[in-house]
Amino acid sequence: MLTPPPRRRLGGLFVAALAVVVAAGFLAWSAVDLMSAGSDVDDARRDVATANQHLKDLREDGTVAVTTARDAALDAGGKGAVVMNTLDYRKVDAGMDAWERVTTGDLHDQVVSGREQSKEAITNAKTVTEAKLLSAAVENVDAQAGTATVLVSVKLSVTTGSAAPVDKYMRMSCTLARTGQDWKLNGIGQVPYQS
Repeated sequence: MLTPPPRRRLGGLFVAALAVVVAAGFLAWSAVDLMSAGSDVDDARRDVATANQHLKDLREDGTVAVTTARDAALDAGGKGAVVMNTLDYRKVDAGMDAWERVTTGDLHDQVVSGREQSKEAITNAKTVTEAKLLSAAVENVDAQAGTATVLVSVKLSVTTGSAAPVDKYMRMSCTLARTGQDWKLNGIGQVPYQS
């Protein structure tokens, strides 16, 4: 007659078998999770590659180039208009140097050729003008040709001699040309207010 194995031994075998099943399940779950993570990484890499290709396509069709040119021209037009309308007779050389830095083409030539005459007139009148940009908008931009027109509105504070400052408001049209990576003013003119 066979005697049944002791209960204690069966219980130990059952616990050991259960531990093996749990460990195998954990390993299987971990393997699936790792494969899924690898798949997520692969998906992310594919998404980045697709985005980079999309940016390259945009650059090639000019959309990014036009947006970049528009932003750069807008910034240069606003800053250039402020520089061209700011001058202090006590620091006239520094002001005229700034005029030369923000201009190109015919406007630059006019600034350079008329420098001494303008300097004398400003110094004799003891004029101080300070411009503040109120608004600016791009009227047109040609990224390929490197040309743009920016409309600006500025507030001028003008002091002559010992008189109190007088505020003036002006609207201007600034034409710009790209010189290398920079945009510079090559024309500036007042736009009259319409009643």
